[in-house]
Amino acid sequence: MKVKLQERVVTLKNYSILQNKLFLVSLLTINLFSSTLIQKGDKEFLQENYTKALHYYLKADDTTQVKLKYRIIQSYLRIGDNFNKLKNYDTALKWYKKAAKLKNRNALTKMGVIYEHKADIYKKLHKYKKALVFYEKALKLKNKNLKNKILSVEKSLAHQKKLAGDTRVLVTKDSPSWTHSIGKLIIPTKLEFLSKTKYKTNHKKCSATLINLENNKNSRFIITASHCLSKFNPKAGQIKFIIKNKQEKMIYRIAKIELNSNFNIKKMKTTTDIALLSLNRSIVYKDVKPLLFKEHSFSTLQNKYRNSFGSLGGFSSDIAEFGAKLTYDPKCKLTEYSRTYSSSTCKGFKGSSGGPIVLTTTKDNKTFHYHFVGVVSHFKNTKFENIFFAPHHLLYYKIQNIIKNY
Repeated sequence: MKVKLQERVVTLKNYSILQNKLFLVSLLTINLFSSTLIQKGDKEFLQENYTKALHYYLKADDTTQVKLKYRIIQSYLRIGDNFNKLKNYDTALKWYKKAAKLKNRNALTKMGVIYEHKADIYKKLHKYKKALVFYEKALKLKNKNLKNKILSVEKSLAHQKKLAGDTRVLVTKDSPSWTHSIGKLIIPTKLEFLSKTKYKTNHKKCSATLINLENNKNSRFIITASHCLSKFNPKAGQIKFIIKNKQEKMIYRIAKIELNSNFNIKKMKTTTDIALLSLNRSIVYKDVKPLLFKEHSFSTLQNKYRNSFGSLGGFSSDIAEFGAKLTYDPKCKLTEYSRTYSSSTCKGFKGSSGGPIVLTTTKDNKTFHYHFVGVVSHFKNTKFENIFFAPHHLLYYKIQNIIKNY
């Protein structure tokens, strides 16, 4: 009986030893298998095939290796970087989030940058509420230098709330004839190099008015605000003027500066805000009727005519598809302010700078006459409804001589 028990104990010991041996063999096999997969992954990673590399790393599934976890994180980040370069921000975010789940700080930083990119895009599209959401997400990830961007978006949102009583309307075929003499001015400001061979041109957009001294004449002169040209860089390109004809087709011209009052906000008592530009080719009267440019100031005209009111036109960037379409404020008051500037209750915003201030006069409320009396300059107390304008009569004779002698 004792012999049988001893034999049974020996048998159990042998069985245990055998199991341990099998376990060790199995472990070695798994390790070898994992090691092979990791080597394959490393090879793909070096060749920048990060998706394939990740496939091998995840298949290895060796939780004992800290290096493997690091390689998986790096693969997530590199794949995310590739989508980021393609500006596919949503997909890039998914990969960064995978890395972030593995407690990678670099992933959180990259996520913050992506959120900022998305916010910038929404801001350009004027979707301010969405922009604010993503700026705040970026800020939570300790993304610095966002204060100014957040303040800018908040100001835009606050401005939109003020538009409830806005009196500006779209320019249509039935709008007063003077509104059809307004075009858009595109001023190149600088070249921004993206690489040695690629670059983009930054532009400033303003409004401008086609003018002439006589009726029924073709015109090649436009008038705008001097401050619109303050950052003009000839090396970045030429100034372009775009206006619609009576058939709603675009007319394109190249513009050249002929007279510039060199606006200086620090010297507002002595400098005005007017510039005259010539076009490379005339615009035919039948296509666009220019606004007559005459000597009398708005105050002289107001004293002469009992019935009169002011108007403003331009491409205000806060309405009408954010400046894509022309708008005007049909009726407002024009008042004296100083020798170089006058004020109004006309409504406008960035983009309307350089647009015309027009005084409409009538004796019988049936026949109306339109007088060009100034150029949209800037805003009083940063409120969009109070527009300062530069009276045209200060430079009338200089402009008249240039047009006559051209």
